[in-house]
Amino acid sequence: MRELNYSYTPIVVFVIVAIAAVVLWTKRLGPTTLLAEAETIDAIVSSPQPGVLAESSKDIRIFSKVASGQIVTRVVGADPKNPIPITAPIEGVITKIHRYPGDTNAVVAAGEPIMTITAPRPDRLIAFLRQPMTFDPKPGMKVRIHPRARSSKSFEATIDKVSPQLAPIRASLLPPGQTRVELGLPIIIEKIPSDLQLYAGEIVDLTIYPGEAEAK
Repeated sequence: MRELNYSYTPIVVFVIVAIAAVVLWTKRLGPTTLLAEAETIDAIVSSPQPGVLAESSKDIRIFSKVASGQIVTRVVGADPKNPIPITAPIEGVITKIHRYPGDTNAVVAAGEPIMTITAPRPDRLIAFLRQPMTFDPKPGMKVRIHPRARSSKSFEATIDKVSPQLAPIRASLLPPGQTRVELGLPIIIEKIPSDLQLYAGEIVDLTIYPGEAEAK
C-alpha cells in the first residue's frame, strides 16, 4: 500500500502544479471586472473683461438647457451702451452658476467664471486598475460595459487610452467605507456605444479581456 502511494505521488504533484498553473494563467489573462465612471465635458463660461453682469433671460437658470452659441448673459464694461454678449461654448445644461446678475457678486473680473455648462451626454468612461496589477492593459483590448440596475444589456467597446503613470483612484470607485488614498492605473474608453445611454457620473461595471484585442 505504501509503495502504491509512493507511485502515485508524482502524478498527484503534477496535477496540483497543473491546476495551480491554470489558475494563475486564468487570473492573468482571464476577464477582469472593474468599476468605471461616466465622464462628460464641463465648459466654463468666463467673462472676457472686467464688468458687471447684466440681467439675463428668465430661461437662464440652473439646469436650463442651452444651445451652442446661445447668449447666456452680457457683461457691462467700459461702454455701458454696448454690453458684451457671452455665449455658450457647447450645447448642454447649466449645472452651476458662479455669478448671478443683480447680486452683490455680479461684478466680475476678466477670466472669472460665470457659469458651468455640462454636455448632455458622457463622452468617455474612466476606470482604475488596482494594485497588484495582474496584467498590462493596452489600447485595443476588448471590454464589455455592464450598466447596473437600469439595464441587463451589455455593450462591447475597446480600451482607447492607458495612463503612463498611477493616479489616485476616485472615491466613487473605491470600496464602500474606504477613506485612504489608493493609487491605480487609469484606463479610458472614449468610444462609448451610441445606444448606451448613461448619465454623467454614473457607475458601470467594466469587464476587460486581456487576451483579446481588436484586430488592426
